[in-house]
Amino acid sequence: MNEIYKGPNAEKQESQEGDDQYEQWMKDHPETATAPENKRECGPEIAEFEAMIASFESTYPLSELLLIIDLTPNEAPKHPIREPAKNALIPIVALMNKLEKETDITSKKHEELRAKYMRLSRAVGIINGNKVDHNR
Repeated sequence: MNEIYKGPNAEKQESQEGDDQYEQWMKDHPETATAPENKRECGPEIAEFEAMIASFESTYPLSELLLIIDLTPNEAPKHPIREPAKNALIPIVALMNKLEKETDITSKKHEELRAKYMRLSRAVGIINGNKVDHNR
């Protein structure tokens, strides 16, 4: 009985407020697209990406990460293997996105790099119902 009655249009109003917030955010943070003729050559950044992948794999054995199954959201930030590995993924995904937006990388090559990243990301997994899901 502690629920507050919001009226028949409350859901519609909340949806509109969310839409308004999204539109304002997009105005404040416009996506900047790099014109094809202004894109950099991707070779050096692909080499950097490959080095980051190799470094990750030598630092965080994927087989050990895949063995982490039971973990609550409260335990996760303190996990000695998974948490540093999760944080190490951040610059890798940032570089992958930068490659796509700012360089002349082909979509085929980008998909190859994405597959390498996803292999690492799945090893780290995401927490879902006090379990680490390694399949997303």
